[in-house]
Amino acid sequence: MIAKSLFKLSSCSVALMISLILGTNSHAATMTFSVVDYPPYILVDEKNNRISGMDVDIVKAAFASQGQEVSFNVLPWKRIVKSMELGLILGTVSCSKRASRDAFMLFSEPLSNVSRSIVSRTSLDTSQVQELSDLSKFSIVTVDGWGMQKKLIENELEHQSAPDLDSAIKAVMYRDVDLLYMAEYPARYSIKKLDIEEDLKVTSLINEPSLPLHLCISRDFPNATDILRTANKGLYTIKENGLLDEIRAKYLSHN
Repeated sequence: MIAKSLFKLSSCSVALMISLILGTNSHAATMTFSVVDYPPYILVDEKNNRISGMDVDIVKAAFASQGQEVSFNVLPWKRIVKSMELGLILGTVSCSKRASRDAFMLFSEPLSNVSRSIVSRTSLDTSQVQELSDLSKFSIVTVDGWGMQKKLIENELEHQSAPDLDSAIKAVMYRDVDLLYMAEYPARYSIKKLDIEEDLKVTSLINEPSLPLHLCISRDFPNATDILRTANKGLYTIKENGLLDEIRAKYLSHN
């Protein structure tokens, strides 16, 4: 009996420590989502300690419509996924739904969509590239650990990987790599930022379906189901009042 009481006390102490470290996630407290730089959906400005972006603004607006504050911090993507699997963090933004994640993630209604595309030098003829299988004729690079790499692996397409999007684009620009397989909007944003729009082009894969991006919540995090319900209610609210379209237009109208 004493042993059981000590065990319960120990468990409560661990829960309290986690709550203090990560922040409580009751409706009254600020909830924190962990993210990676994924322009234009998530924009991380380390110099000014600022996190913004289309999906970040959508998530903020959705929860704000329900009287809930949210914040964001930056972690490496692999750590985010592993921490969600263990129930150590609340969740992340701009995450795709896949079977391997169903066991430990809950998915909101879509925040936005990703259209698959390729980045190449402007001089390369890509007129015959319309679907994923067409990439087999070229040397390919993608970003390590991102959904696009998973797709290449599933289709047994040989490729190189880069640690981040800017490095992958530079591989096409300066190394002997034909194509970067990447989501359209992040690719365009990064090319513009690097000021190499005249040297590289982005070609949509017209036969590849777009991929919805979600707010993803760890199933084992406290109140996960309630948080998901609040998120979906908020997304419905800002869709109905037009704020969702305003946020998207702010980031995507230039395209």
